[in-house]
Amino acid sequence: MSAQTPSEGSRAYRGIKRVIARLLRIPLEPATIPAESGEFLESFNPAPGWIRIRQIRVVLGVLLALLGVAGAAIGWHFVNADKPPDLEGDLSLRILGALELVGAIVIVLSGVIRLIFVRLQYDCTWYVLTTRALRIRRGLWVIHETTITYDNIQNVTVRQGPVERLFGLSDIEVETAGGGGSAESGGGSGQSSHSGRIEGVVDPQRLRELIMTQVRLSRSSGLGDGDEPSVRLRGSESEAGAPDWGRMAEVLTEIRDDLRPSDRGPALDSGPAADPAI
Repeated sequence: MSAQTPSEGSRAYRGIKRVIARLLRIPLEPATIPAESGEFLESFNPAPGWIRIRQIRVVLGVLLALLGVAGAAIGWHFVNADKPPDLEGDLSLRILGALELVGAIVIVLSGVIRLIFVRLQYDCTWYVLTTRALRIRRGLWVIHETTITYDNIQNVTVRQGPVERLFGLSDIEVETAGGGGSAESGGGSGQSSHSGRIEGVVDPQRLRELIMTQVRLSRSSGLGDGDEPSVRLRGSESEAGAPDWGRMAEVLTEIRDDLRPSDRGPALDSGPAADPAI
């Protein structure tokens, strides 16, 4: 399968993305596949609903912050409504109005910056499946890359919260045997060396079945499927796995015969020969 690439976005975003990626040295292309990771199967980003959820959270956060600023300003006006107007009060009101305006501008600009970085996080999140391993890459300031081999995968779980359910998305948790997957980077990425997470999946059952199929193929290929003949000690065990007592008896008999003196040699002289009878 070919790699799935996200939409490029607007021209303004493409320019901003190039500048930030150059400054932070962010790789925007899919994660590279190690030579020992097998044949390429699939490469993809999270579904578009994944970025929409995070954009909605940013917008809601900005609106709540603006409501907080507006509420503080309204409360201040109510507290000082009964005071007689004077020069000092007018000056304080103007300063407060300027601070409110600056605060609102800062909140809006921070929201715009967060929206840009949410989109960059989306562009930098990649999942690569091969015939031998699963590779996960995410992060902006610190880039985390995790490679989990199918031999070490113990369980694959599909998780879906209420928000993800509204957007038809799911997360896939891949658990390994005691950290058997080689995590190339540490914490902070939403996963550890004991597990990996594939976020924003539209068809989780298909992807889960694909991973489990590779797990079964990987394990069956490592259990002696006829590629290498089994080696047995001669005379130690039979094909059924029990000791071959008949062959052992034959070997012991051969050893006894080798140690026994030969009956075909000349007889030993036991004393003077008896006179023959006349």
